[in-house]
Amino acid sequence: MYLDTLSATQAPVPSAIHCRRSLSGDFVFLSQDETVTFAAEACIDVLRSANRLTGEDGYRWTHHIGEDCLEDGPICGPDQTLVLVGGVDNPWRPSQERLLDLRACIRNAARVCVVGAAVFVPLAAGVLGAKQLSVHPNFRPGVRETGRTVELTEGATCHHKALSSAVSPTAAIRMMVELVGARDGEFTRATLTKYLGLSDPDEDIGMAEHWRYKRLAQGNLVISDALKIMLDHLEDTLSVGQIADILEVSPRKLERGFRDLLNQTPLKVYRDLRLDRARSLLAQTSMPMNEISVACGFSNVTLMKKWFIEKYGELPGQVRQHAFGGMLRA
Repeated sequence: MYLDTLSATQAPVPSAIHCRRSLSGDFVFLSQDETVTFAAEACIDVLRSANRLTGEDGYRWTHHIGEDCLEDGPICGPDQTLVLVGGVDNPWRPSQERLLDLRACIRNAARVCVVGAAVFVPLAAGVLGAKQLSVHPNFRPGVRETGRTVELTEGATCHHKALSSAVSPTAAIRMMVELVGARDGEFTRATLTKYLGLSDPDEDIGMAEHWRYKRLAQGNLVISDALKIMLDHLEDTLSVGQIADILEVSPRKLERGFRDLLNQTPLKVYRDLRLDRARSLLAQTSMPMNEISVACGFSNVTLMKKWFIEKYGELPGQVRQHAFGGMLRA
């Protein structure tokens, strides 16, 4: 297991990491039992949201419940992050039958994350060593007795070398956001925090597609301002020339900036923002299709459907059907 320090408080996060091998985007979750599967699913939702914000499938995951899954062989490879998920009531004491298998998984993983009661698993396996850990108050006496070389930190989460820890299932969500931030940058971490409702949203939070392009803009003021103008004018769509006039730049400079930073034309980005809004309205409202097309700057429903299918691979009506329970009737 490669040792690499991740400082959860340092910003920007990536500058503290010289090697990314311990920040794998491939996660293996092992829940203590059925009672804590909700915590693993909440962590998975962080990864799913990160994929949506970045517009990439950079994060993958599998989820196993209980130690019996180890009967079929190793569940974690050397390029994966192992997340052991426990609760806050009962210590996770691994069975002797599975202890060797768990030890092999922990040693094999690129990074190990322990949540709540799972802190006792690497201790029992004898592979923790001298580490810093965030430990729930319920488990501190037991950890002090079992792991005399372990330094208990005061924070809800801790990242020390290739070990990450969270005191509870709730704190695990924050731990996952910090790991995403260390891998994809402070901008993504801050965006994900707002997107998940872990901080008070501001008026500029926008939509996922907007944040994805804003991230690619890398702080370029012209491109960022152009994206905001587009977002404010989804219904009454502007031409590239009109946006350039507002920004007091030439249309050619604006197009060159979009091409160099976003690898897209302004018109393509504008259309993506409008389609993102259309998808949201389809899933969250009962607005008629023709009203949605107008609200998103399309001249007619047929045109909206054409671009919607090209981008998402499904009809707008299918999104609405699924959102309102259509999948259950299928």
